[in-house]
Amino acid sequence: MAKTNHDVYWFRLLGGNNIQEKRKFPQGIHVVEWVIEKEKISWVDYFRLKNKFRDVVENIQPDIIHAGPIQRVAFLPALLNFHPLMSMSWGFDMLEDADRNWFWKMITNYVLDKSDWLIADCHTVKKSAIKFGFPEDKITIFPWGVDLNLFSAGNKAKKRRKIGFEDDFLIIHTRSWEPRYGVNIALRGFQKAALSNPKLQMIMLGGGSQEKDIKEFIETHHLSKQIHFYDYQKNEDLAAFYQAADIYLSASYVDGSSVALMESMACGCPGLVSDIPSNLEWITDGVEGWTFREGDADDLAKQIEFAVIRKNELAFLGKAARLKTERLANWDKSVEKLLAAYQNVVE
Repeated sequence: MAKTNHDVYWFRLLGGNNIQEKRKFPQGIHVVEWVIEKEKISWVDYFRLKNKFRDVVENIQPDIIHAGPIQRVAFLPALLNFHPLMSMSWGFDMLEDADRNWFWKMITNYVLDKSDWLIADCHTVKKSAIKFGFPEDKITIFPWGVDLNLFSAGNKAKKRRKIGFEDDFLIIHTRSWEPRYGVNIALRGFQKAALSNPKLQMIMLGGGSQEKDIKEFIETHHLSKQIHFYDYQKNEDLAAFYQAADIYLSASYVDGSSVALMESMACGCPGLVSDIPSNLEWITDGVEGWTFREGDADDLAKQIEFAVIRKNELAFLGKAARLKTERLANWDKSVEKLLAAYQNVVE
């Protein structure tokens, strides 16, 4: 956005310590000063925050507000009845939160009714929005995308020597350790497959609220020599992990177009993913990787064993994965869709 002629103001509604992006903002991006009183806010707080946010809007006088996720963030400009409002789904907000209960459905309906345009990161989210009555001709599919120069297929043998496990079958897992991402299924599936294959290794990057349970599982099942933890990585280092791995694993129960999946595919790393609709938009079984039944650790174990047996096909699958990201997940091309949506909603 800093490279365009748009004047951009960046506003962060909620506090919290889980800030994974540590880089400074580029020139041309104005950070809105906002006193964050607490990490979590209740629905009642929004009506108090609305007046504070109105002051921000009146001071900046934006031509458009681009806000997401739907319920927790876009709700605020919707309360102001600000137009034009471009709401952006982050996947989970429309695929999980929207149907939590009658209250969340009411908030979702309210925000969508006040929105002039919707950005959806996959067709699965688009279908959900249409079910809520949002007009199809005012939805832009914008899968975010990745930097294809940074995330590219590097020298696998060289990267593997640097990371280790050269003689093993290496799985990489980068999803946050949260219930919606099915980390328990990933662990159980790996554990079952590892019983008959001591050469299996898995690297888990990142962290999350389930850290204690994950480490207890690994200790109980004596997997400490096969499952290895790494903290959050800079993009440059993250690409090296994808390039070194044999397959990328995601057992998500709910997801939009996963940026992590796109990053791994761009690096030529085939996916092994749960067969939820949004994952199937990126991985066709046997083409860019393999799929397994959502929530089924036994099926995941079978697919891991199958992938080990078919290891000679990984390079072919990796090339197909890379080609798909070049077609559909190129950030430089995807951002043009976003800029066009801005123009449409303003007009």
